[in-house]
Amino acid sequence: MHLSQYRARRTAMRHGLFPALIAVMAMSVLAGCSNSDTAGAIADPPRFDDPHLEAGRSTWMMTCRACHLTGVAGAPAVGNFDAWAPRLGKGRSALHASAVNGLRNESGWTMPPRGGNQRLSTEQVKAAVDYMLAAVTRDQPGVTIGD
Repeated sequence: MHLSQYRARRTAMRHGLFPALIAVMAMSVLAGCSNSDTAGAIADPPRFDDPHLEAGRSTWMMTCRACHLTGVAGAPAVGNFDAWAPRLGKGRSALHASAVNGLRNESGWTMPPRGGNQRLSTEQVKAAVDYMLAAVTRDQPGVTIGD
């Protein structure tokens, strides 16, 4: 390590900047790790008149959109019908259960329980799922989601 690099690192650690630097570097690396297609990502998440869906939108905005806005880590982007199509066939109840309980594969969680926010009630999680389903199917006439 060059002396100037050592001094810069030592100064950053002394001033509490090192954790922030590590976080920024990690976010930069992770941003490139997504294997998802961001096609269909929406700039302005839709609103609905239904109070249940608006409550779901609120939950989605504070928790779910971190992954479901652009499709981070394989999460289906809320505006990408093609990414959601295989999931829609599972039915609403199965999607609710997946969101509440999470999904695991051999390498770990692919969907953390309650979107990683354990403070969310089961009803809040279900409303967020219902919101995403309404958002992704709103421009798809004839698409129905089973229970």
